[in-house]
Amino acid sequence: MGAFYADSKRDYGQNVKPVGVDSLAAAEGFAGGAQGWSQGSLGAGIDVLFYSKLHNHLKQYAAFGEATFSATDRLDVTAGLRYYNFKEDRTLIFDGAFAVPTDTAGKTDANGVAPRFMVSYKASDALTLNAQASRGFRLGGINDPLNASLCSPGDLSTFGPLAGPWKDETAWNYEVGAKSQFAGGRGSLNVSAFYMDIRDLQLTVSAGQCSSRLILNADKARSVGAELELTARPNDHVDLSVSAGLNNSELLTSFRDTAGNIVAGIADGNRLPSVPQFQGSAALTYGWSVSAGSRAFVAGAYQYVGSRYTLIDDEGNGVGPACAGQKFGCVDLTTFGSNTIGGPLSQTTFHFNPLLPAYSLVNLRAGLTRQAWGLSVYLNNVLDERAFLALDRERGLLARVGYLTNQPRTVGVALNFNY
Repeated sequence: MGAFYADSKRDYGQNVKPVGVDSLAAAEGFAGGAQGWSQGSLGAGIDVLFYSKLHNHLKQYAAFGEATFSATDRLDVTAGLRYYNFKEDRTLIFDGAFAVPTDTAGKTDANGVAPRFMVSYKASDALTLNAQASRGFRLGGINDPLNASLCSPGDLSTFGPLAGPWKDETAWNYEVGAKSQFAGGRGSLNVSAFYMDIRDLQLTVSAGQCSSRLILNADKARSVGAELELTARPNDHVDLSVSAGLNNSELLTSFRDTAGNIVAGIADGNRLPSVPQFQGSAALTYGWSVSAGSRAFVAGAYQYVGSRYTLIDDEGNGVGPACAGQKFGCVDLTTFGSNTIGGPLSQTTFHFNPLLPAYSLVNLRAGLTRQAWGLSVYLNNVLDERAFLALDRERGLLARVGYLTNQPRTVGVALNFNY
């Protein structure tokens, strides 16, 4: 049994005043020009493009307990319950040339219970079977207002009514599994399968070209998968570990605007973002004693991560009239008008694949360890794989689009001390 209480406050903001904005504005003929942008009425100084001041106050407390009943010397039944209570108050101010002056406040609160049930059966000294059901919870919140001055009329119509609060997310997780040992305890094999029923899934989306992010709720989603973990130490020299996971997760409902159009790729059957359907890893270490208290080793590690999307709207529609009817990844270059780089356009659209491809990484390490210190040399990303980790975009692809990547092949030396 136990209890938890927290009372936290957070104040933060932005003040964007780039050097040279006046001369640029004058050259391009924007309002303000050499006379400077006007001073905002809610805190932004002269020539400030964007100003924000936000205050969050979160109070939360919980009480929880868990009990286990041993029905037999092999069968245990466990039940637990957690009561939670959240209250959050927020005030925010937006001001500046690229903001709609905003001074508003909001609040959100939630309370409820999260139960957990588990059954564990010890079939033998080397095999344990288990099953459990548990409920998870994630607090809702309040979206920031849109940067309306940057929005298109269509974006304002679609996302304007949605820039309010988002609901709490809940999920029931059902899992069965087995934990086993073999070779006299020198090896272990754990397997499990799960089904997760998610309600009011919180999804982060880009609000078109507004340079804003919103969190929207998808009514239903589900995730089905399986996991495997294998470890083995056949002798005093070799350590081996292997893990793998399958995850088939998708939306079960669609999110539509008042006109009946699907919003930001939140469509029935679309994959959940940031979740690869398959991922796995393996590591092998070989070590040996070189003198009393000293041990040398060589090790290798392999990681595989399958394809995935960064955000749910990566599965939505293309950007701009020339991309009508096409999927996200089509950018209408005519949207930029005469503001192009490098002369006249030779094509009207640009295409890329928002589905991040699978990647594999290999790392090697060799070294010497003692009780008080260790020294090793390493070679990370041996194959110099360029992994696309996430898709980076701004203003619905109109400001920038690119991939965030991993560190290239790296050689280094590490020295650590134990004290």
